Amino acid sequence: MAQSTKAGASTGQGEIRRLWPAERDLFTAHLLRLDALTRRERFGTAVSDEFLASYATTTFGVGGLVYAYIENGEVRGAAELRGLEDLIAQTGEAAFSVEKAWRRRGIGEALFGRLITAARNRGIRTLYMTCLPENAAMRNLARKFEAELVGGYNDVEGTIATGGPTPFTILDEAFDNARGFATLALSLQRKFWRPAFFGRAPSR
Repeated sequence: MAQSTKAGASTGQGEIRRLWPAERDLFTAHLLRLDALTRRERFGTAVSDEFLASYATTTFGVGGLVYAYIENGEVRGAAELRGLEDLIAQTGEAAFSVEKAWRRRGIGEALFGRLITAARNRGIRTLYMTCLPENAAMRNLARKFEAELVGGYNDVEGTIATGGPTPFTILDEAFDNARGFATLALSLQRKFWRPAFFGRAPSR
């Protein structure tokens, strides 16, 4: 079970934190690992690898942000907040994906909590989500956050009133983002930094 909904907090052997544009490849790899059923649950229909790769390239634009569960350097679960380009409407869309072997660990709940905080801090008062009628896990998760569910033949729509931002939610996200960005900076440093003596010819 997740120990905290805060970004950067421990969940099993990994952490929940915001995913930055420089980490798009991690998000893409996560989507490509989703099995056929999980893909259908996430997108409402069967989707190809090509679709997922194209989708990932648009996720980190002006209108969206991503929180992820990261374990051993790999994204195993992700929560997306979309609709940020139209804040006048004060509505946003939430979407979730957790790889099959990482389900039933509280990861979805931790991601959901983090996403609601981010929505509140951006003036989003109503959060929408949709899922297939047979996706009982997502419906149960939505109910934990007091979502109003309206069922249909093709999908179920959930509506969540998030409330407004508070000094506590703003500071919470700011501190967690700072820790997450520090993690990214360290990762990039390890990836690209080479000691000065690498590549030098040995002295004689």
